[in-house]
Amino acid sequence: MTRKVYKLKKWPKIVLVVLIIMGVLLHFGMKKYKEYQYTQSYEYKLLEVGYSEEQVHILENNLKAEELDKILTYQYNEFITEFVPKKYFIFANLDKYLSQVITKEEDFFKYHGTEGYDYDAIVASVNVGTIDDFYTNTKKTDRDEEYAMMVNKYYELGADYEPDDLVDIPWKYRLGLEKDTVKVRQVAYDAYMQMWEAANNEGIYLLALSGYRSYQDQARVYKQYEDFKGTKYADSIAARPGFSEHQTGLSLDIYSKECQTQSGFKDSKTYAWLIKNAHKYGFILRYPEGKQKLTGYNYESWHYRYVGVELATKVYEEGITYDEYYAYYLAK
Repeated sequence: MTRKVYKLKKWPKIVLVVLIIMGVLLHFGMKKYKEYQYTQSYEYKLLEVGYSEEQVHILENNLKAEELDKILTYQYNEFITEFVPKKYFIFANLDKYLSQVITKEEDFFKYHGTEGYDYDAIVASVNVGTIDDFYTNTKKTDRDEEYAMMVNKYYELGADYEPDDLVDIPWKYRLGLEKDTVKVRQVAYDAYMQMWEAANNEGIYLLALSGYRSYQDQARVYKQYEDFKGTKYADSIAARPGFSEHQTGLSLDIYSKECQTQSGFKDSKTYAWLIKNAHKYGFILRYPEGKQKLTGYNYESWHYRYVGVELATKVYEEGITYDEYYAYYLAK
């Protein structure tokens, strides 16, 4: 008995071969496509420019696509990845940050590596504008920002500004003679009175010394200091007319019955209370200790500015000057 031998027809064999070939081509095609896709990725392009894997990770995790595209237009710069992860980094200011450091390409013999630079300080200085001399590149204050408006050595309030809701602080709540006057805007007055009551309930007796000053008043104050010790001295302790926060009607110099002098106020329990509680009533310490390079003023433990409870609380929690806060969260 003979056994039948079944042979595969030709067309199934052809189909099988075709499928195998297609599979191989598909495999290599997908591999090539993935390779092509990778060459289009930011990771690949940044590595090609010269960034390390760690630096690429920093850039991709902190920048948007359009910002990464901008980075790729630069030559490799080792300082970019030092600035990018800083908390108050503003991408629009990148070129200015980089202008404050020296790269190998610019001057090999002056290059000292990335150690030694205070990147946070550079970011703060650039954001606020203090890489330029005070009273240069000034801008007009945006008065429409009301209690949040910025007035410093770069933002000018102008000669014509005078609030229309100024009120007198009664003699009981201020320092000086009964015939003297200390005026502030209504909202700052209401907040000060609330703060006064809260402080008094804890044995603290606040006294307001100076509030609103007109453009003309500030001009007289500044000239007195300038005539006494010159422009440099005057600029360290007083604003030029038009650049004074006191003209806003939102600033107060505050002392207390416990301590009525400037020099000793920072060591008083009144100051300690204000530092802990002023933000609850909308006030911030405007010129903190150690921040002269950013604020333009020597430490003034007595100078408080009303910005509203919500904003004051945010500034307090951030632990930075109002100049820094405004530059990063408001002006940006």
